[in-house]
Amino acid sequence: MKPTLKLWLLLLVTLGLASQGRAQGPVIAGVAPVFEGGIGYSYTQSTVPSQGTLAMKGMLVSASGDLNSHFGLKLQVGYARSFDAFQTGRTADILTYLGGPVFYAVRRQKFDIHVQVLAGGARETGVNFENDGTLVRGYVNHLAWAGGVGFQYRISTAFSLRPEVEYLRTSFFNSNVAIQGQTNLQPSLSFVYTFGRRE
Repeated sequence: MKPTLKLWLLLLVTLGLASQGRAQGPVIAGVAPVFEGGIGYSYTQSTVPSQGTLAMKGMLVSASGDLNSHFGLKLQVGYARSFDAFQTGRTADILTYLGGPVFYAVRRQKFDIHVQVLAGGARETGVNFENDGTLVRGYVNHLAWAGGVGFQYRISTAFSLRPEVEYLRTSFFNSNVAIQGQTNLQPSLSFVYTFGRRE
């Protein structure tokens, strides 16, 4: 047999044995992605253009998933309402639909501290007053964004509590009935269920 052929046979046998040995070694389990769903209470302190602050109470529903140990993605829908806006007997509300990245600044077995930046839209309905005092009713559906920080404490492997505070930027009409940016401060407390296992 030619020396070159012998070398090829030896190489093939060595590779075959090496692959068999590797296949018989311990199997390393993969880490499944972690998904979370949350529902909670929110309090929104809105600064309505030309009028001042208006308190709204409501709820938040969220879904999030981890990309790795430091980053994740989050979708969030919120609804907050005031039943008597500026003592007019009229209701005012904000419906937000946002999504974006989450950065985990600190992550431990029992808790994490995170920062998030979400963007999307907001539909705000309510009242305002023109310069002559005329009551104006209407709604604005416009781009919106939010930036916030949160703390998530794990009660068990499946359940967590998540307090968060967000600066929420929406839009509403002012006394000239022109769309203007509106600032809102929104603290919330959510009850979170984890699908999967955090390592």
